[in-house]
Amino acid sequence: MSVGWGGLPLLPLRCVLDHLSTEDSLAALSTCRHWRSAVLLYEGRKDTLKLRVKHLEKNLFLTRLFRKYTRKLHIYIDSCGEELDNFMNYVLPQFFDTQKLQELVFIGPTYILQSPNTPVAKLNRIITESLMFKNMHCLQKLSLLGCEMGTVKNENGRYTHKNVEYYSRPLSFNSIPSPNDTVLSRCNAGMMTFFTLQQIVLDYDRMSTETLETLSELSQMSKLTLNIGLRRPLALPTIDWRRANRNLRVALNVISAPQKLFNELMDKVLIAELPLASLKVMFCKTLHADVLQRVVRLYKETLRELVWADAPYDSADMFHRIIKQQRDADMITMCNVNPLILLCWQCTHLQRLVIHGYWVWQYDLLGFVRLRKSLEELEISAIYNKQTRFSSAICSDNVVRVLARDTQKPLDTEFVQQVNLFTEFSWSPVSWEHLHPALRPRPSAEHRADYVLQEVNRTF
Repeated sequence: MSVGWGGLPLLPLRCVLDHLSTEDSLAALSTCRHWRSAVLLYEGRKDTLKLRVKHLEKNLFLTRLFRKYTRKLHIYIDSCGEELDNFMNYVLPQFFDTQKLQELVFIGPTYILQSPNTPVAKLNRIITESLMFKNMHCLQKLSLLGCEMGTVKNENGRYTHKNVEYYSRPLSFNSIPSPNDTVLSRCNAGMMTFFTLQQIVLDYDRMSTETLETLSELSQMSKLTLNIGLRRPLALPTIDWRRANRNLRVALNVISAPQKLFNELMDKVLIAELPLASLKVMFCKTLHADVLQRVVRLYKETLRELVWADAPYDSADMFHRIIKQQRDADMITMCNVNPLILLCWQCTHLQRLVIHGYWVWQYDLLGFVRLRKSLEELEISAIYNKQTRFSSAICSDNVVRVLARDTQKPLDTEFVQQVNLFTEFSWSPVSWEHLHPALRPRPSAEHRADYVLQEVNRTF
């Protein structure tokens, strides 16, 4: 006798439901009483739980259902003010009981909308820090994207919730704003020694030498990711990287930055003391040769990945294809060396190279893999096989953009095989149809946000 879906035993049915997305799991709850019992009896097993601040009732239900097994909590702050306060007061404290969070990510409106004109979300410091210290034995990653810790108006605010009152009792909070307390309160430095936190992601304008000194109290912290571009301060802060731990490695993400910001970037950010391990430039509409040359000059021993990604330029004017480089005449630029060739030659620990939105000659690509056999990932979408195709740009040593109307031509099979002779992995050209939507012509802000968050949250 065959058994239908409605008559399956609870445990096998729960194993099937375990493969559903969050939205599909909610739909399964409304199918019938038997399916609802299968979900509720064995509880939701979601490694990653994504919540949006606007939907309070939905968040309360999802939290009750999935909190026990959640390892990664991603919070999209799509509304500030009262709705954010309600989320912080009623939803977040429920995770005090789990003690299993490994990743805590807050994503503010700036990143969701990809706009610098949106307000900065302010988090409840007492609840957020108390939750972090509650998971101090397992929390490994903290991301504050387009948001910041709010000022503590009254330390007695912890007594609003019984969970917060119990778990934050050993913590102290300063009611006077200080650069030392940008991420974590400096007055809790004694407890930070036992923190398992390894990576922190935040906006560069929230960084300072005092903040760096506080983060240096974290004994296991080795990765710091800083984002520049979406939030544009009047001036980028100057940081004394000599105060950092010796094992600290920094990833720098430049997102939708204007051309004028690159000069300030080279003067104040890309300095010799910075322990740069990763550089990602996304949706800046230019490939800046001076930046690449400075990176090669200063970080040849530390750089491990480079991502330079843009969507095809939305223009039919051939004049917009060429990006003219205005560089100083020094020993390197006088030789007209391709900066990407120079990068692969000099950066001895380079493992990942991603180039989108710019044309690369196939024999330059072959030079990449011959010069740098340490590459583990190579992603280049626009490759041409005739050197004369962009002769005017090549002769003047300029960079060639991909335009929205350009088409991809297949590479010769023998050339692909030749590239694979020098790689430790199986390489093949990236098909434009399989690119992320943000890397195709005329991407939406939602697609750009998804790609940016994907790269920002990636471990380097």
